[in-house]
Amino acid sequence: MVTRHTRITIEGYPRSANTYAAYALKHVNEIQWNEIGHHLHVQAQIIRSIKYNIPVILLIRHPLEAVRSLVVRHDFIAVDEALEDYYRFYNDLYSHKEGFVVAEFNRVINHFGEIIDQINQRFNVHFNHFPDQDDDVKAAVMNEIDERNLQMDKGKVTHLYRPDADKEAMKNAIELPEDSELYRRALSIYKKYLGL
Repeated sequence: MVTRHTRITIEGYPRSANTYAAYALKHVNEIQWNEIGHHLHVQAQIIRSIKYNIPVILLIRHPLEAVRSLVVRHDFIAVDEALEDYYRFYNDLYSHKEGFVVAEFNRVINHFGEIIDQINQRFNVHFNHFPDQDDDVKAAVMNEIDERNLQMDKGKVTHLYRPDADKEAMKNAIELPEDSELYRRALSIYKKYLGL
């Protein structure tokens, strides 16, 4: 949870590289977990960070991927409910767009160093650059994430924080009507953020 001691907030809709971004930032910086606002997946965390002038990385992933991944992880959530939540989460935050850096999922995974550089420049802070091209550093981050998965989720495939063929097959089996109004709204807000 964000406090006045929080140094950075990394938030987004669930399954949008929240874990990777938080672990990658922590891996290359001397920062405690309680100094990073992360994993609450609520708008208030971001709004409070902006109020306290805390740098914010707002993570976003294509709604098709984010919603399917969430429904695989939490099979009690209906697709329509997940789409509505996705839209509401990002729509509610759009008016605060001057207070955060938007980081799209694939950019987080492949170019997180650029996002940190953008945060440093925009908020006049000095977080260490993440070396995306250093395979050893990326492997170390993934190992830390895998350890978390084993500890918290007993290594369940549905809860993995990395690509997995079985998880992908489960995601692809989720029926998500791309012609529905809910999906169109979610896709529309996603594209609006990509235009920032």
